[in-house]
Formats: sequence, structure tokens, C-alpha cells
Amino acid sequence: MVKLSVVQGRLSSEVAGKYQHFPIHNWRNEFYEAKKLGFDGIEWIVSDFSNPIFDPIIQKEIINLVNDSGVQIPSISLDLLMPKTLDRFSRDEFYWIFDNINLIAKKIKLKRVSIPVEETCGIRDPNTAMAVKNKLSEILKYNSKNTYLLAIETDMAPVALHSFLSDKSLKNLGVLMDLGNAAAYGYKIADYFDLLPEKIYSLHIKDRLLGIGPSVPLGEGSGEFNYLKSGIKGLTNLQDITLQTYRTSEKYLKDLELAKEFIHRLLFTN
Repeated sequence: MVKLSVVQGRLSSEVAGKYQHFPIHNWRNEFYEAKKLGFDGIEWIVSDFSNPIFDPIIQKEIINLVNDSGVQIPSISLDLLMPKTLDRFSRDEFYWIFDNINLIAKKIKLKRVSIPVEETCGIRDPNTAMAVKNKLSEILKYNSKNTYLLAIETDMAPVALHSFLSDKSLKNLGVLMDLGNAAAYGYKIADYFDLLPEKIYSLHIKDRLLGIGPSVPLGEGSGEFNYLKSGIKGLTNLQDITLQTYRTSEKYLKDLELAKEFIHRLLFTN
């Protein structure tokens, strides 16, 4: 059975008013809060180069937290790459990121690392598309000996994404698909599922309103959850499902509990 995870930070109060940021003040406790709510894992968020997961000493503490709580880290999301397109990051920056992740990857049984190709770092012209494709190809080659998967989270339309990933140099690259973002942009998730059934490695679960609208509680936006219930069966390489759901600043734990109940009823009960 596919495991259910939560994005790091949803179990903590906001950092400096940011909706999603590494919870520097509470990341250790999040493992135990996740266990209480019945989550299998936490998707680790890397918001900047000072993230604790890059520190070999703190990595030992992270491993102990995973073992003690029983809550895994199946995936890492490289949010620190959001400010600019991938081609504008240096080779040294990427090598440093992955060299440090690779020190801990096997010890926590890491399954996936996600790279953003959306919003401020999204592809908006053919030249950028080629440059980003070359950078991703380079990263895949550098990381070819590791057992975890690499995926992109992107705002490309289904047909454009299918074309982008058809390049032979990206044959081992998958997709982290965000259902809420697809709904906000007016994309049909059936188009992604039909065109890329073997490429979708993970699902981010949230709900948003059509027209690039805000995040809302599950079931109150434009998310196609009825289709998800049946369509998910065709995703042959799906590794995990991760809640990145609506939150308030005061009742974030209750918000998450309600979201988990919604998705559990939808996907994990008959």
C-alpha cells in the first residue's frame, strides 16, 4: 500500500509568516506529532543552504528521530531552488546539495528528491526549456548510482510536460504532481494520468480554486477528488502521497487532522 506523508512545517506554527518554510523552531517535535496523527512519513523541506539535513553531525540526530518515532523521511523537496530557474544555479551548488543528501539517503531509506520547475523557477520560453533540460540531465548523470528517484514539480501543462520528459536524457526523471495546483491552473488530472502514468512518482494533495486561486480545505475548491479515487490505480510507479493542505495560523494541527480524515476516507477505505 502507498504510504501517506505530510509536508514538513504543516505540524508547526509559521516561520516569519511564511506559509511553507522549514520549521526551524519545531522540526524535531514534528516527527512525534506526525506519529500521533497516524502519518507514515514527513517530506523534508529544504528552504535554504543552512538546512540541518546538510550538517553531518545533525544527520545523526535525524536518523535517531526517524528510528525512535517510526516516522520515515521518504522524500526531500528542494524548495531552496525556487528563486530562479535551474540553469542559473552552478554545478558546485548542485553537487554540494546532492553530496550532502547522499550522506544520509540510504540511512533513512530515502525514496525521492523533488526539484521545482514552477512559478518563479518555471519554464517560460524555449531557450530556458533547453537550458533546464540540460541541467536536469547533468543532475541525473551525477546521481545515477543512487537508489532514490528524482522528480520535478512543475506547472507545465500535461501535453507540454509529456513532450519535455520524452527527451531520452530525462528517461529516469519523474513527476511530483500537485493536485491543487493543477486545479488552480485549470488542468485536468486525467490528462496527466493518461499521458504520464509511469512518470508520476508522487502526489501532493491540496485543494485550490480555479483561476490560480488560494489554497482551501479539501473538497471546497476545484480539485478533482472523485476522479483521483479511481484514476490513482493507473499510476504504476506511485511511491507516496503527501498532504500539503490548507492551514490556518492558529489551528494548523486541527486543519491537518481534518485533511487526513478526508483523504483517508477517499483513498484508504472501501
